[in-house]
Amino acid sequence: MVTKRAPRTAPMMRLAAIRTAVLVMVALSACNKAPPLDNVCSYGPLPATSEVPAGQGGVVTQAATDAYFYAFDGAGKQVGSAHVNTLLPLKPGEYQLKVNNSVHMGAVESATLTKCPTGGVLVNGSTDEYYHVFDDAGKGLASAHIGAGLSLFQGSYQIRLNNSSSAAQVQSGTTANLTTGTVNVDAPTDEYYYVFDSAGTQLASSHLGKPLGLFAGMYTVKLNNSESKAEVRAETTNIPAGTLVLEGSTDEYYYVFNAAGTQLASSHLGRPLALFPGSYNVKLNNSTATTSVATSPITIGSGSITLQGSTDEYYYVFDHAGTQLASAHLGRPLSFLPGDYTAKLNNVPIPVRVEAGRANENQTGSLTVKSSGSGYYSVFDSAGTQLASKELNQPVSLPAGEYLVKVGSNTRTVAVTAGQSSVVNL
Repeated sequence: MVTKRAPRTAPMMRLAAIRTAVLVMVALSACNKAPPLDNVCSYGPLPATSEVPAGQGGVVTQAATDAYFYAFDGAGKQVGSAHVNTLLPLKPGEYQLKVNNSVHMGAVESATLTKCPTGGVLVNGSTDEYYHVFDDAGKGLASAHIGAGLSLFQGSYQIRLNNSSSAAQVQSGTTANLTTGTVNVDAPTDEYYYVFDSAGTQLASSHLGKPLGLFAGMYTVKLNNSESKAEVRAETTNIPAGTLVLEGSTDEYYYVFNAAGTQLASSHLGRPLALFPGSYNVKLNNSTATTSVATSPITIGSGSITLQGSTDEYYYVFDHAGTQLASAHLGRPLSFLPGDYTAKLNNVPIPVRVEAGRANENQTGSLTVKSSGSGYYSVFDSAGTQLASKELNQPVSLPAGEYLVKVGSNTRTVAVTAGQSSVVNL
């Protein structure tokens, strides 16, 4: 007789049941896993009154300012936005949250409320200006008027005001307060001053009398390229300046140089320049004077030289060392700083003394050699030095005096009278 074994159906069913239970527990665990650890965001159940579609959760960005936050998915696509402190429904997943372009990652779970608080930064100052917020990589994030706060996620930021900078460490739920000072240059001219950092980089500029807000530090301020140092603290730093003007009667410009000979600025005669206190050289048609500028106005006078004549020619002005300073067409005045000069017309010297506020006019005469032929005539002084040559029948201007005229082998003595034309006929 053969004995049959009982089928093993019951143990197999028990094993299958165990396996199914394990799979269900794993699945349930995966569906209800805890949100990732986060030192900014917190997670809790959705309030019963929340209007969130089934299967979704919500996120709230908490802030003390009037701002909006934005949610982006893993592909960088914006999927939603809301006013701060209001709920934004989202499907479960991880999102990049942005407030004023500051960024924090937050997770959303089904039927879960994610709360992500921000901190803030506030720049205080007395000027009507805006400050700007940058991340550690130097990317601009946001800006606000001085005295108005900006909400930001926790992190390190650089705050700039007129390109001066200060670091700010923002913590959730708190505001980083930064205080600025101001720099101001006051002078009565319609000009601008410029602010540079310690590396020589220009940061900002402003009209004279209008302050600039800056974070505390050492700066260089330039006014018409004159320089002054400024230490800015949490108050107004006023830098004194004076003015310099060179008066004159001609339509010309004067130039200002520092002690090293570097040109700083120029201006039309009669128009003042603002400068920081110091010693300067002033040039007018290459005539030079040294002056010191303080906080009170400095005025320097000039005089003018004019050689009058009837021909289309130029005269030249030299200093006492014989250096040519300037030239002009006959009849056009030139201004110079007070002193002794020599004017020359066709190589004939005329001593001239220039005094402030006075115009020196010297009348010249002219000489013409007339002939029916062609060629040139030459003019010599009494010592036999040739002064000029001209085509026959064309006039040449000369200061009053006696001259020798030569045409070929012919030589004649001719007297030139100021304001008159002398003619020699051949």
